[in-house]
Amino acid sequence: MRSLLLVPVLALLASSLFAQKQSPIQSPAQAEQHAPRPFVRFLENDEGGFLQVLVATYKSGDRTLTLYGCVHVADRSFYEGMQKNFRKLDALLYELVAEPDVRPFPEMEKNGEHWLSIVQNGMGSGLALQGQFACMDYRMKNFVHADMTDEEWLNALGQAGKSELGELMVGGFVEPDREAEAKQKPVDLVKAFRNGQGISQLRIMMGRVLCSPDGASEQPTVIIHGRNEKCLAVLKVQLDAGKKNLGIFYGAAHMEHLEQRLLKGFGWKRVKEEWVNAWDCRHSSFPKVEKGLKQKRYRARRDVGKLAKAVQVWCEAHEGELPSWEELRAEAANGKLPGRADGEDPWGRDYVLVPVDGGFEVHSAASDGKVGTEDDVVDAKRVKEKSLFSSFGEKRGDQERYRDRLETERPAGDADSK
Repeated sequence: MRSLLLVPVLALLASSLFAQKQSPIQSPAQAEQHAPRPFVRFLENDEGGFLQVLVATYKSGDRTLTLYGCVHVADRSFYEGMQKNFRKLDALLYELVAEPDVRPFPEMEKNGEHWLSIVQNGMGSGLALQGQFACMDYRMKNFVHADMTDEEWLNALGQAGKSELGELMVGGFVEPDREAEAKQKPVDLVKAFRNGQGISQLRIMMGRVLCSPDGASEQPTVIIHGRNEKCLAVLKVQLDAGKKNLGIFYGAAHMEHLEQRLLKGFGWKRVKEEWVNAWDCRHSSFPKVEKGLKQKRYRARRDVGKLAKAVQVWCEAHEGELPSWEELRAEAANGKLPGRADGEDPWGRDYVLVPVDGGFEVHSAASDGKVGTEDDVVDAKRVKEKSLFSSFGEKRGDQERYRDRLETERPAGDADSK
């Protein structure tokens, strides 16, 4: 499985080197035109925008074929939506330079990593995106391998006198569109990462690169044209076998050539198209980092630790009875609760004492202000005294309403330690 992650990365990088053009939404009348057009675009707006890929459907008699454009790192929801669509097809032709019996699925063990797979994994991680094979299950019965094998790929490169890296570079470097650049908002990545907007800004920058202006080479390539012809040969076999509702799931960089071959070479007619969000680049999807959050959580951990110790001492001296904060203050040397603030956490809210079976927990509701959620800062103690709850009675007050909730939703500890 040397090439399990190789070709998707090649295609992803080729998408930028082949310089996809921005594409406006087309009407059905415009869609009948045979002019080449890209299958990926970056739709930028004041909120950030989306990287989108085109899903286009074609008819030939009673047969239907859908081209599902793909980028090989994306939001998980993109792949989940694609997988759902594929279930309704008679056959889904997919790209993967490997033997036909190789069927990737999440958590699949990979035997060795090509250097380009490292590039893909690094890019996905840096942009908080998921890799294609980490999200999709290719073991579905209607999935049909429609790509070269390792041997065919290497032979095709040899016959063309090319290398894997050479295929990447065939498009050459594209001269940036200075006019378009001048209209784009400048990005201060240092400031963006400080306020929590770094991921969205990185996605915006990469989206602009992948959808840069025209400048692509028309030179035939093995990675695009050669593999597309193999896909079309498999498509013919499936049609001859009587399949009526088919799909092709290939990188967006392949689709412009595939569409032209279908329209001009095979007589298919375009009938429907839809732009699908692959990357969510909106700033609102990446909330700003709370100022001073690390310091606040540190102080809260210190405070709940001291409070929990003070409550435990009280319980041992009062036959397991839990105190109210007022009772704890009354016995304190300075009349205040332990910690930096007198009963208030760094967010200005009261610490909460919650009885649980065999002991108690001291909570800071932390950033979200809700006790019992994952961001709580918690310290839990056990109390040996059997009469822990026997005389707690009315002293529970409002704390009683938290108990049932925490029995099923109790954090295992401070979220920072997870």
